[in-house]
Amino acid sequence: MKFTQPRTSALLLSTAALWAGLPSAQAAPATQDEPSMQSYAVDIEAKLTTDRRTNGLSDTYRRPGAELTLSAAHESGWIGYVQLGTVARENFPGGDRWTAVAATGYRWGQADGWHFGVGLAQEMFPNARVEAPRHYFVDPTDTVKTRFDTSFAVLEFGYGIIEARYMQVLSRDFRGNNTPVVCGSALQVGALDGDVSEALNCYERGDHHSRGSQLLQVETRLPVTDTLQALIHVGYTRVKNFGFLNTWDYRLGLIHQRWGYSFQADVVGGVMNNDYYGQVTNTEGTRARRMDRPALVLSVSRKF
Repeated sequence: MKFTQPRTSALLLSTAALWAGLPSAQAAPATQDEPSMQSYAVDIEAKLTTDRRTNGLSDTYRRPGAELTLSAAHESGWIGYVQLGTVARENFPGGDRWTAVAATGYRWGQADGWHFGVGLAQEMFPNARVEAPRHYFVDPTDTVKTRFDTSFAVLEFGYGIIEARYMQVLSRDFRGNNTPVVCGSALQVGALDGDVSEALNCYERGDHHSRGSQLLQVETRLPVTDTLQALIHVGYTRVKNFGFLNTWDYRLGLIHQRWGYSFQADVVGGVMNNDYYGQVTNTEGTRARRMDRPALVLSVSRKF
């Protein structure tokens, strides 16, 4: 039986990029002889990266990944967002190795002043699921089926180039974080070194889910030159009923524009309350990797 290491990441979830980069639509000018028409803006971006991370933690088992993002904004303030991305089966067992995030919401305010947004988001992991014992040491046959799909309520607020996002989990579990999955993951890691005490302590806490988990992210892009920006991102994930999974994450990097492409280099990582749970075993169960380990992540993207 395969368990997965619970991931404390908004996101977003590619969710970290939920609102970032959405264009501000401008009204089309009307002539005297033509009726006024509402306008909209649509962006499509393709991205390749050496490690696809969500809130500091790797979704691709610290391997390369890819994303395709579609964002749209109407002059009325309504916005839409869809992102497809690769993930690893080590992180999301049984899945099709890809994820999708869909969001819609409403924004208002001034780009160079205070601005706000509210919305809903849904993160999906097609066919990814785990069936794990509710308490392995009591009755290993009493199993629970868990999916990793997650629903969020989102609040955006910021001033000028400073952006902040608050997200609250509405679904029963945040990326599958419940007792069977979290403790089952600890049991897998413990089996590698012959010490399952961490898993036993986890199960003894009782049966819990993670609805009500909260995420807060603050980010800014500072202009250095006409073609260079410095990125600063800090986030915090609070996993309801699983305080040992609470994680600070960071992303510090440079973004360079050249030939119509964006070249980016970031130092990315996470600091989990108990980094034992930052480990994920491979599909064979023969070794574990730290998903929160700091890394230099390189990426290239292009908008169409």
